[in-house]
Amino acid sequence: MIAFTSAAAARSAAAIRAAADLVEQAGIGGLPVSCQRDRILIQVIECHGDPRARARMVAAVAGVLGCVPAQYDRRSPAGAWLEAAGQIRGVPAEIFTPLAVRPAPGGTGSLAAGPGGRVAVIGAGQQLPPGWRWVTELDDPRAVPAAVPEQVA
Repeated sequence: MIAFTSAAAARSAAAIRAAADLVEQAGIGGLPVSCQRDRILIQVIECHGDPRARARMVAAVAGVLGCVPAQYDRRSPAGAWLEAAGQIRGVPAEIFTPLAVRPAPGGTGSLAAGPGGRVAVIGAGQQLPPGWRWVTELDDPRAVPAAVPEQVA
């Protein structure tokens, strides 16, 4: 049996109150909010809207937290998410939403963008090079080349 001390209960209650304030101030009802010990975690999944709507929800919470959302990328396999992290009432808080990575034409891998904006194919099984990011569903498809002739090794 795990003993629940009054100090632990107070930390949990503070996190729950801070989470309620965060959701209310951001105006984003209907999202699952987890309070784990003294941390708030909000995940915005596909059923909460299209990619742009989910990004707006992350941005609304980021505004309350006083930060700017950023894209994070898994090097391999291709994966990306939009995340914002900060504090509300002294409680650490994080919100994120997964992003679909754009497949390369012909299904030969995934599209990635380099630091200078160059777009190339990262073949299946290859890692995202340092400084590169995955091209996601938030990127304007008109700005991404329809065919990318080279692969990044």
